[in-house]
Amino acid sequence: MTACATQQGIARARENSAYLRESLELYPGLAAQTLISSADSILESLYGEVSKEVLAHADEMAQLRILKRRAHMIIALADISNVWAWPEVTKALTKLADFALSRLLIAGAAELGIYSQDPDNPCPGLFILAMGKYGAFELNYSSDIDFCVFYDPQKLSLERPERAERTLIRFVQTLIRGFDHMTAQGYIFRTDLRLRPDPRSNAVAVSTATAERYYETLGQNWERAAMIKARVAGGDRDAGRAFIDNVLTPFIWRRSLDYAAIEDIHSIKRQIQARRIEGANGEGQIDPAGHHLKLGSGGIREIEFYAQTQQLILGGRNSSLRSPRTVDALAALAQGQFIGENEAQILTQHYGHLRRFEHAAQMREDAQTHDAPKDIRAREELAWLAGYDDLAAFDRALSKILTEVHQLYVALFPGFESLTLEDGNLSFTGVEPDPETLQTLMKLGFTGPSQIWRQMADWLGGRVSATRSERARALLTRLAPRLLKLCSQTGEANRAFEAFGSFFERLGSGVSLLAMFLQEPSRLRRVIDLMLISPRLSETLSSQPAVLDSMIDPRFLKFDIERHKAGYKKALGPDLDFEDSLNAARRQLREDQFRLAVSLLSHELHLGQAGVAFTQLAEGCIEGLLPASVRETERRIGPLGGDYAILAMGKLGGAEMSLVSDLDIMLIYEAPLRAQPDFIKLTQRLVSALSVTTAEGGLYEVDMALRPSGRSGPVAVSLEAFTRYYADRAWTWEFMALTRARVIAGSSEPFMASVSESVRQCLTLTRSNLNMPQDIYEMHQRLAREKPARGPWDVKQLPGTLRDAEFIAQALYLAQRSGFAGQGLCATQAMLSRAQALGALSREAYEDLHGAVRFFQNLTQALALTHGGLSGAPNIYVLSAAARVLGFENTDGLSAARERHIAAVKRQVKNFILR
Repeated sequence: MTACATQQGIARARENSAYLRESLELYPGLAAQTLISSADSILESLYGEVSKEVLAHADEMAQLRILKRRAHMIIALADISNVWAWPEVTKALTKLADFALSRLLIAGAAELGIYSQDPDNPCPGLFILAMGKYGAFELNYSSDIDFCVFYDPQKLSLERPERAERTLIRFVQTLIRGFDHMTAQGYIFRTDLRLRPDPRSNAVAVSTATAERYYETLGQNWERAAMIKARVAGGDRDAGRAFIDNVLTPFIWRRSLDYAAIEDIHSIKRQIQARRIEGANGEGQIDPAGHHLKLGSGGIREIEFYAQTQQLILGGRNSSLRSPRTVDALAALAQGQFIGENEAQILTQHYGHLRRFEHAAQMREDAQTHDAPKDIRAREELAWLAGYDDLAAFDRALSKILTEVHQLYVALFPGFESLTLEDGNLSFTGVEPDPETLQTLMKLGFTGPSQIWRQMADWLGGRVSATRSERARALLTRLAPRLLKLCSQTGEANRAFEAFGSFFERLGSGVSLLAMFLQEPSRLRRVIDLMLISPRLSETLSSQPAVLDSMIDPRFLKFDIERHKAGYKKALGPDLDFEDSLNAARRQLREDQFRLAVSLLSHELHLGQAGVAFTQLAEGCIEGLLPASVRETERRIGPLGGDYAILAMGKLGGAEMSLVSDLDIMLIYEAPLRAQPDFIKLTQRLVSALSVTTAEGGLYEVDMALRPSGRSGPVAVSLEAFTRYYADRAWTWEFMALTRARVIAGSSEPFMASVSESVRQCLTLTRSNLNMPQDIYEMHQRLAREKPARGPWDVKQLPGTLRDAEFIAQALYLAQRSGFAGQGLCATQAMLSRAQALGALSREAYEDLHGAVRFFQNLTQALALTHGGLSGAPNIYVLSAAARVLGFENTDGLSAARERHIAAVKRQVKNFILR
């Protein structure tokens, strides 16, 4: 019989571990016994001293904690004295956990009334699966124990079955408290239940039906790796074994895997495979000081995943490879000639050394640490506990082990695409962020990296619609490093990732989009830049992600205004019914507005062309939906007996629309009086076609307040009533609005020309009852009082901005109407140019107003592209984006230009409005 410990082993424990020194002082008789008795016999006697009957829960907790402290001392001394090799150490630790679990399970079940009194099956329908190292009998010295609690509702024996979940949650909480609640006697084991299916959504006790659905639809490859080691550790063992056979085995061991699944398996440890050795010194060797023995390069996890990745790929067809123990799996892989015998021997040997070093690190303070300390004295203690008399020798040995393991791990699957970032490694598997990944994210400029990790882990875990399929998750696995790098390169990593996340989490499916981004990385960069520049477009993409499909077109940024306008008539042909026409128009406009916005923000199209371009799209919608509205009206009431035309007013009439403009329109008709109701119905139909929200969203807000008599008048106006109204009743402000009127669609060219001529005649009328200059002055003053600016960037209402400039242009038009009317001068800039040509505007005044209108119109377009339609005033990010779109380096330059142009317009307001 071999004694449990040696004098040297006891001395090393006493001198280098505060935890073991305290244990030796607490139990001197037990310490003396280790020099004469075997570890097995001592442990058996310790288990024998525990009460034969399971005690009340609190009493059970107390006696198990005393058992754990004494058993820990025996196991540690056997380890330090080289009496036991690491497999014997881990097996003894696992037996201790199983013993505690079996007793705490019964104590907790009895306390909550779910104990059946059947010694062979104390909790029917309830079982506990040991996971990870606990499942493989490979527990660390101060390890958490990973387990999952499952139940079959059909087999549970409960007084109130309808409260099963609540009762079992209390049971699990009691069980956890029994293990890891800190008392005067310490704790037994820390517990970890996060390997259960979808731990963020499911309770700590999971029904077998819920688990089965999860593994069938969302189970990930890293969870398959974790489940390799699963075994029944307590409860209804028959139910547990059936669950493993019927649910977990098909989930883990698949006979066929596609390339994407293999690639995902390869990336379990890192979504990026390292091209360099993390923590390497100048000679290419890993520096052991401060190195993480488990998760660091060349550490325990790399050996485990070296085996597990190949088990997952090959084990579906080779049952001999399904061993839960790492060293057994390596041996089976070598025996099957899937890896070399030499590689298996190296990894097996190094795995044993690393496990022993890990135990030594944890023995020092009974702490769940995996670090080789940076502090020299602390590392010396670790070295002595691990059996080394010389720290330098320990460091050399550890460095050699880590380096050789990492080299073998990196060489695995050499043909796969490298997804490395120079900034470091990334891993989004498991239930807790990988420390190296958090460091990498911080290097990339992300603040709060844990939140970024959790969001990315959710995406890769299929917790959003876009990644429900394995294919989508495989694509995102490859794309994730590029996405994070591109966000980093914007200089505003968190904002860029947040904007992309808001969009991505609303996608119904991500496969085609992710594939496109992988094939065309420049498009991903463009989308991220757009989202950062334009919260407005980010909102659009989030609510209507289908518009991104248009990016596949190689002509995406080549926005041809006339071609896109003509596309509406083609898309909205007579073959479509009314509802289909509405949806087709919305799809077409959504895509066209997106393409136009991107072209403008990318400077492929000059911002000065934006007003005409957005107007042309609106005209295309009207020209396409007007015939559709006519057909639908005539289908309901019969043929329309007359002619009709659409008169555009406001920004639409002046061809100065932006991304957020509404439509000011008027329908004018010529027909017998009895036909008026028919044209009212046509107008209502058209307004509905342009404004109603369908399954494809909306088009425009429609405003018809500029028609004769405003909102109190009929929505359709006869040509005769129109001309009579302006001859007799129209106010000066209505003549000002009419300066921007133009015909854009109608039943025939002759009637459209007739309406255009009527507009010209109305504008040249002389009305003795109107004092236009005085009216314009009073109106200007009233608007300044009643509709003040909403802030310093309200460039429509703010004094000295667009409203004032437009007042001046329209006042000049009406003062020189004979020289203006019929010239097609509906745009503000065109009016100002004509006024100068007629001598009504000096060169200096023209330059003041022309430059200001151009600046404020471009600023309006930039703000509409980046912010328009969102609530609240533009923030600093929006203003910065607008400044860049306008060609300014910063907001200071933009503000200075704004003030300069405001001053110029105010000078001319004094000359033309306030005089």
